[in-house]
Amino acid sequence: MNRNELGKRIPLEGTINTRDLGGYKTKDGRSIKFKRIIRTDCLSHVTKKDIEYIQNILNAKIEIDMRGFRELREEPNKEMPFLKFYHLPIQEELEEGLDMNPHTHFEVEDKDINGTIEYLFRMDKNGDITTSFEKNYRNMLKPFGQKQYARFLHICQKNKEGSILFHCADGKDRSGLAAAILLLALGVDEETVLIDYLKTNENTKEKAEKREDYLRNICHIQDETVIQSIKTIAGVRKNWMEAAFDEMKKQAGSIDSFLENNLNLSKEDRKELQDNYLN
Repeated sequence: MNRNELGKRIPLEGTINTRDLGGYKTKDGRSIKFKRIIRTDCLSHVTKKDIEYIQNILNAKIEIDMRGFRELREEPNKEMPFLKFYHLPIQEELEEGLDMNPHTHFEVEDKDINGTIEYLFRMDKNGDITTSFEKNYRNMLKPFGQKQYARFLHICQKNKEGSILFHCADGKDRSGLAAAILLLALGVDEETVLIDYLKTNENTKEKAEKREDYLRNICHIQDETVIQSIKTIAGVRKNWMEAAFDEMKKQAGSIDSFLENNLNLSKEDRKELQDNYLN
């Protein structure tokens, strides 16, 4: 199967970005097993039908939540007793490492979008997401995030049956970087990792368009930079993940060295991980 045809959305009712990482080829010609590694957005709104699918079709055994403590408290996951749960917050708070920039007050009643605007201006004084979000990806690879990503790889390494579901809130940034790290550890090339990463945009297109319509026609915001940034942050951009690749190489010299020295994935650990998930 062509790699562009892989990573299609699993149509759960309560998520928009659930995807199987199965089928991707590694540089040595092997391929990732299906129904072993599932990336998704938050599981707080899954339905009874979704839960049955997760248990019986995806054969899920583990859930890894990468959201912060406050997010988890304010929007808890639906209970799924068949899953072993791990909480691995990649950032102590979303605002970690960001600046406090004053900005023009926008009349936005939607709590989530208003919070996103606040977050936007913490990254850039003009509310421009184009390159400022690269900073966030680099921040996620600082020591606190490294510790959690190392735990993530170890959990994956030791899971011998069934699938692992991992997510953050939207299933695109913190868990998008987790997916990239895992794919790289399995031996997938950077270009393929980027292809999978960008598939998020196919699933979040409707969400992005609704945000734009809301800001223009309900809130009557005229700041085009803010409108386009809020629309963009519904999905992902190639330069954000490329910044993460660059950060790994900057810290350790190469991605392989970053995996081994910064994420404590020894050659023996990596072989076990690969033997676990590759055909």
